Amino acid sequence: MDDRIVSRGHDAGFTLVQLIAVLGLMMAVLGIGLGGFSQALANVQGDASLNIVQWQLKLARETAINQRRAVEIQFTNPNFITVLRREIPNGTTVISTAVLEHRSEFHLFAAMPDTPDGFGRTTPIDFGGAGTVLFTAEGQVTDAAGNLVNGTIFVGQPGKPMTARALTVFGPTAAIRTFRWNGSAWRR
Repeated sequence: MDDRIVSRGHDAGFTLVQLIAVLGLMMAVLGIGLGGFSQALANVQGDASLNIVQWQLKLARETAINQRRAVEIQFTNPNFITVLRREIPNGTTVISTAVLEHRSEFHLFAAMPDTPDGFGRTTPIDFGGAGTVLFTAEGQVTDAAGNLVNGTIFVGQPGKPMTARALTVFGPTAAIRTFRWNGSAWRR
């Protein structure tokens, strides 16, 4: 017999106990990973919805300033946004439309307080009771009568509080601030 051939015998594989232990460890790691994944997915989807609202507002403001025309923004429940340029002497032109994704909608979660800006939370889209919201050529936010208004827009997926997001608009400058719900408070 050749001395170079080494017999492995019982050392050639894994025992059933070792395989079960490794599989159990893999299942535990997978379970932990999936829990973190669902939380991360909720955060990403909430941020995506907030970004859609934010970019539509920025588009409305920039269009109003650049074209020296009033631009109206309409929010249609549950999740639709329309940007309209007001024409002279009358009429409107649709500039943009957008839909919130991932089953997100304009939504208030009952247990959550108002944002730190405190512009209101009586409805998911709250501009102090203004029925029409306009961006002016001067870059301000007003109601139909030309009065400056501040506002808050709340978005999220119903039943998923970690997707809650809010956006505030300061009327005199149209400055936009965004907030995320972290489970206990609004954070910028």
